[in-house]
Amino acid sequence: MVYDYLITLKKPDYKIVDLISQLLYLAALGTFIFFASKVQGSAIFYWVASMLLIAIYIFLQFKFSRREKVYYTPGLAIAAQTFIAGPYTNLLLASLYLISLFIERELKFEKEVGFTQNEIVFNTLLKKQYEWTDFNNIMIKDGLLTLDFKDNRLMQKEIDGDISPEIEIEFNEFCHIQIIDKATDQNKIAINN
Repeated sequence: MVYDYLITLKKPDYKIVDLISQLLYLAALGTFIFFASKVQGSAIFYWVASMLLIAIYIFLQFKFSRREKVYYTPGLAIAAQTFIAGPYTNLLLASLYLISLFIERELKFEKEVGFTQNEIVFNTLLKKQYEWTDFNNIMIKDGLLTLDFKDNRLMQKEIDGDISPEIEIEFNEFCHIQIIDKATDQNKIAINN
């Protein structure tokens, strides 16, 4: 979709999310090594899963050292599959790893808000769409995107990067016009019915 304006929101610090993912890697690795040393015949299954986790972790640390965004989802997915398919099936732990996988993806998904003449779209993992009639006001000021909903919710998000004063004025005028036009259209429809 082509947006009239696309605002990228500031990325939060992912240290806590990464730490939790790393702890889940460590827990899975410890569990798999324990099972590999105790299970006769199926030990290779757990050793392979352990080696995959270690290899993925080393690769991710290499990416992290290059200041790239790191997703721990491959190892979380392998851990979940191992807990499901292994001789010691544990659906509860598999569910924990699957949930963690999706939560990490959602938390690290680049958040953007797109504005067209018809709608406002929050471009997250699960897109949220709003009509202009859902808002009292939308504006950018001092690096903050403020969305004032008609249902008394107020949302303020930091914007990634600097926006020139000219673009800020242009964006605020665009939003003001859309809110007024859509409210006028809605009133006309209500009168005609």
